[in-house]
Amino acid sequence: MTRRNPKFTKIYVNGYEISCQASNIGSVGYTSDAPMVAAYCDEVLNSVLGQAQIQCGPINAFLSPSATTGIHEVFDGGTDTIDVLIAFGSLAVPAVGDPVFAWTMRQGGYTADGDGVVGVNIPFPNADYSTVKGYHSPFGLLVHANGAETGANTAVATIDNGAASAKGGIFVYQLLSSDGAVTLSIDDAAANTGDGDFAALSGATSGSIDASSTPVSGMVALATDATVRRYIRWQLDLGGSSTATFALAFIRGT
Repeated sequence: MTRRNPKFTKIYVNGYEISCQASNIGSVGYTSDAPMVAAYCDEVLNSVLGQAQIQCGPINAFLSPSATTGIHEVFDGGTDTIDVLIAFGSLAVPAVGDPVFAWTMRQGGYTADGDGVVGVNIPFPNADYSTVKGYHSPFGLLVHANGAETGANTAVATIDNGAASAKGGIFVYQLLSSDGAVTLSIDDAAANTGDGDFAALSGATSGSIDASSTPVSGMVALATDATVRRYIRWQLDLGGSSTATFALAFIRGT
């Protein structure tokens, strides 16, 4: 078992990294209602799990305005829909294969308080399920740590699921910057011997996106019965661009 050090947590929202302003992320995860039911002839009560509810936050941070990318500029809109990706490093900054929490949340408030260093509290009272219907878990793996790339990925995968799965998944992307339109995606493979084993995972793509002026983020749900082969890796199509800085994650369906 590897223990996680909170100082290596990285937080991305709507294509911005806020790790250097955030001081606490509250609770992240999901819970399911379990109403108790029993027929007259049952010896014990039974429970039936209901729909899961995704939880995130509140995020507590330092108020740090800037021209375009401070906490105030990202969150002061009130009830915006926020794409959240939280990567948990162990004894270093998060790397490929480290656990992540990712979901689209609805911001429920924005309050500031304090003397000297002003803190802000950003609650997320509910989640947005419009693009991820049929999925209940917000936990997956980091497929590409935040960083710049200047070409397509031809390396073998470092994420091994042990076997293929047939329950779909959710592709998560945070494009922090680019110098033009790019496409972020995931490849999968049954074997892991070389570049030729891999092909695009159908549906797991951002489509053409451009973060040359404003960051871009999103979550793309595959069909809940889609097959995802054993190995996965990140992929990038630069199009006419020369560089892109991004973080990617994938949540396999369970």
